[in-house]
Amino acid sequence: MKQTVSIQIEYRLTENGVSITKIHGRAAEIRIPETIEGVPVTAIGERAFAVKMEAPVAEPVDEQEAELSFVTEAPVETAEGQALRRVFLPDSVETIGAYAFHGCSALERVSLPAKLQEISLRMFDGCGSLEQITLPAGLRRIGDYAFYGCGSLKKLRLPESVERIGKYAFYNCRKMEEINIPLATTDLNMGMFLNCDALQYMSFGRCRHISDLIAGLNHELHLTIDFPQENGETETCKLLIPDFQYEYIEDTPARQFHQVNYGTGHIFRQCIGNSEIDFRRYDEIFYLTRREDEAETVLILAMNRLQYPYRMQEKYRENYLNYIRDHFLWAAEYYINRNENEKIKLFADWGLFTQETLTMVMDIAQKKGRTAILSFLMDYQHKHFAPVRKKKTFSL
Repeated sequence: MKQTVSIQIEYRLTENGVSITKIHGRAAEIRIPETIEGVPVTAIGERAFAVKMEAPVAEPVDEQEAELSFVTEAPVETAEGQALRRVFLPDSVETIGAYAFHGCSALERVSLPAKLQEISLRMFDGCGSLEQITLPAGLRRIGDYAFYGCGSLKKLRLPESVERIGKYAFYNCRKMEEINIPLATTDLNMGMFLNCDALQYMSFGRCRHISDLIAGLNHELHLTIDFPQENGETETCKLLIPDFQYEYIEDTPARQFHQVNYGTGHIFRQCIGNSEIDFRRYDEIFYLTRREDEAETVLILAMNRLQYPYRMQEKYRENYLNYIRDHFLWAAEYYINRNENEKIKLFADWGLFTQETLTMVMDIAQKKGRTAILSFLMDYQHKHFAPVRKKKTFSL
């Protein structure tokens, strides 16, 4: 049997129910009950789980089970226990106070209540082991510095109900790769993605504040932007923004420093405004990325525009198609290696296959063992390049 560790939950009664004011003691997993003395738990107070320094992390096989007791006065603090890794909160909880999990550096998982409407000020500040978290469907606000220093958080899906995201909300989330900004989010504040070095995939419910949000990100970005239309429908575009680097060069005689940029990313970023995108300019400078960026970057940029041709002129469409034609076998093999059947189907829809290239691509698919792609290509060959049977003639 696992050893147990004593956890004392300090609480107070309010007009709305029980408010948890402090957790005394540490355990790898703590489950807050739905009621205490028959009264529903409706609030988690400020700094309820917070610590100045986390207890030692135990291996799963050595984790101690929490033995809960409930008190209305603060007991004598003890340092016993193990680092907090998992917290489960009941759905009766409606509010969680500021700094609630501050310093919980080993925290990996939190089950948030369904009624929660706000991630409060610095609620997860310093939770460096938190890799993923599911936010309640009715969440409306994310407070200032809410996820500050969550250095292991990789993806975050914000509910469509979110209206406000506070300043520096995701500051130093250095492993975050993907996030969305919902359509309802109108209050966006400074420094949200400062030091989010791995953030590449960002989706926006509408074109709003984009330039400001990506200003501090000079690595490659993949943007998905929805454009609500007057008829109630939505058109979507996907844009790849290449990376760029820069340095400051000293002009000694003038006693000035000049910023020198390398790569095309800074030019493409000039096409991205806070409330509009200059699509004509974005498509016009395709030649720059063809000349300077890696082939994979150029291919994905072209494919995004062809697949989501929002406000794209026909002449630019031909430029993108011509690039794929010029590098067709390489492009086809690129998507076959990734088993992206949908992209191969797009090549067919755009009429890029010839009888010769189709045979070569089928050979690649067969060698890679991509049976679904090969089946599609064989069917396409049968429909579009079926051998013409010569009519038999007889001479008497």
